[in-house]
Amino acid sequence: MEHQINNNILIIGPPNSGKTTFFAQLYGRIQSDAGVIKLRSTPKNITAIEKAYDRLANGDETESTPATDNREITIPIKWNEKELDLTFKDYGGEQVNEIINQLAYDKVWKNRTKDNDRWILFIRPGEIYHHYDLTVTGYADVDPASESDNWHNDLSHQYIFIELVQALLHARAIGIKTDIESPKLVVALTCWDELNTELTPNNILLQKMPLFLQFISTIWAEESLSIVGLSAQEFSLDNQEAKDKYLDDLPESFGYIVTDSETKERDLTKLIEIALEL
Repeated sequence: MEHQINNNILIIGPPNSGKTTFFAQLYGRIQSDAGVIKLRSTPKNITAIEKAYDRLANGDETESTPATDNREITIPIKWNEKELDLTFKDYGGEQVNEIINQLAYDKVWKNRTKDNDRWILFIRPGEIYHHYDLTVTGYADVDPASESDNWHNDLSHQYIFIELVQALLHARAIGIKTDIESPKLVVALTCWDELNTELTPNNILLQKMPLFLQFISTIWAEESLSIVGLSAQEFSLDNQEAKDKYLDDLPESFGYIVTDSETKERDLTKLIEIALEL
């Protein structure tokens, strides 16, 4: 019997990849009826998102989700004349580290991979660097001791993301084969504003993580894979001028999605639409 693709979306990302900021900005747009995704009824248990949104409205950066947190957040929405529930798993990004470091996953993550037929993988390209790597020339000008956590280990980030995807596919009981049609995969290159580039998201991923791009392009069906750029915040809130912009305007006035080198889409709910349309 053919598997019916559901509309549940799992957003996956390591620490500091921008998940909390995106959740806050997404909710702000849905609540204000400012995007293609519309709010169907009042959601429950969204205190964490509301707090993150309030921080942005006050000109402050959002705070990372604690490592031990595991919250399920459901937002009832309307999209394309369809009624559905947009379900996110809000979790500390350090849990993603554990999957990679231990090459193991618990029952919670196993269920997440199986219950969500659409995955959005957050990668922050501005923090991607290479140790010695056969896919690049020489060594990166980076002091590994200065990096936070142990996210990098002794390998380049692209190998670590390959291991992460392999582990999640294994949890879903999918072998590494070609033409994966489900789950659908959107790779969101976050904090796009840090790059100051006119390259397309696909070219940035090719430049930063060529082996990873080859890996996902080889095993996923073309129609089930998308690569986009995402700037949920648009600029850093590390100075008073930037803070004042957020104080003067609502947070949903800022942020954008990039699908090619020329277009910036201001409606962040489009990221969800991209995942739903795959």
